[in-house]
Amino acid sequence: MSSSPPTRGSEAWRRVLAARDWFVDAARAAGPDAPTLCEGWTVRHLVGHLLTLRDDPVSWPGIALPRLAPLTERRMAVATVSGFEDALARLADRSPFMPLVLDSPRSAWRHHLGEYAVHTEDIVRANPLPPTVLDDATLAALWRRAAVAARQLHRRDGRGLVLAWPSAGLQTRVLPGATTDHVIGTPLELLVWAHRGPDAADVRVVRAPGV
Repeated sequence: MSSSPPTRGSEAWRRVLAARDWFVDAARAAGPDAPTLCEGWTVRHLVGHLLTLRDDPVSWPGIALPRLAPLTERRMAVATVSGFEDALARLADRSPFMPLVLDSPRSAWRHHLGEYAVHTEDIVRANPLPPTVLDDATLAALWRRAAVAARQLHRRDGRGLVLAWPSAGLQTRVLPGATTDHVIGTPLELLVWAHRGPDAADVRVVRAPGV
């Protein structure tokens, strides 16, 4: 079932809006041609990516199907052809909701939050920008999103996976396996690890027997 936007005025909606604004601020501070953690992509590419996720269903199949990726990249370029500042303004002025997300309407907002958060870090960590500081409630939401992202992105690794957030006393098994990677860090770092690997994130990885 296609998810619905969080209720306007809700705490969930405010968090997604804030995450979208963090991304816009980071993109503007870095500039369109600045590098990102997405190999081969500049900040301009990331802006186009988020605009097409939100506005352009024609581009969506290429996200999952490599043979259609060139179409998606062309649509991303079209999304920013009017200029970087105009593209940022369109991203900032409209709803941050992405209809592509397939999830429960009650939890889909965490996917949106995670999407904006990880792409903000793609910019911040590849450029000399101040580190992101998040409040406890946003970290708690990202904790749940990090577990889902890690399960989706690492299910073919062939190992078990446990995520741990020591300062909050939280731990969750994400994947079963005879050998288990215990990945330890804050929710934002765990989310970045899930998407970009250990070199991009401040995490500790401990491999141990597990089921």
